[in-house]
Amino acid sequence: MLDKLEGNMKVLTGKQEPLKKSLCLGDTGYYTENNLQEAANRNIEVIIPDPQFRQRDPVFSERQEKRKRTQRYTLEDFAYDKKRNCYFCPNGKALTHRGKIKLRNNEGHKYQAFVSDCSKCSLIEKCMVLKHRPSRNERKYSRALYVVDRKYADNLCEKMKHKIDDPAYKELYSRRQQIIEPVFANMVYCKGMDRFTFRGKAKVNTQLQLYCMVHNISKCVGKTKAIRH
Repeated sequence: MLDKLEGNMKVLTGKQEPLKKSLCLGDTGYYTENNLQEAANRNIEVIIPDPQFRQRDPVFSERQEKRKRTQRYTLEDFAYDKKRNCYFCPNGKALTHRGKIKLRNNEGHKYQAFVSDCSKCSLIEKCMVLKHRPSRNERKYSRALYVVDRKYADNLCEKMKHKIDDPAYKELYSRRQQIIEPVFANMVYCKGMDRFTFRGKAKVNTQLQLYCMVHNISKCVGKTKAIRH
């Protein structure tokens, strides 16, 4: 995506490195450590918030209060014992190492508690989301932790969380909604592209590009009419 953006900006600006020292806004779908590291290597400042950034926003006070009431224990609430290679939960029970696993695009380690420890725990509802409320004798759940291997010395994902919570960067990111969303709204609502009528990547791309062309032409026509008046 950065390569395509850089190619477009080279044509528009005539600069060889148009994105260098620039600020790029990205959707939360791009929030990964690899993406943030790649942008840093290219000397491009990005604002790509994590999926939970709005839950930390004081503006959504009602949602904040609800989140506090239903907040579960996270990895930070568990104490790691390096000698035994295990984690201890807030109730003092051990989560033993169960091996290495793959998590989406990352690799990491799985730590899990014993069912006998979790089934009798008084903090189970604070620790796990239960689909139903079983009786104490029916509980067969055990808490698991997934610890991702750190590939980089600098954790940019954690830094990005602090960055997006800054009011100045939050205001900058809010401009993305003004820039991006009206384009989709125009094509979906005004131009009627509420679904693709073709199948296959090549045909779908062609249909989308045609709608983008119509969108851009209508903007040019609108400006021309404004100049005439």
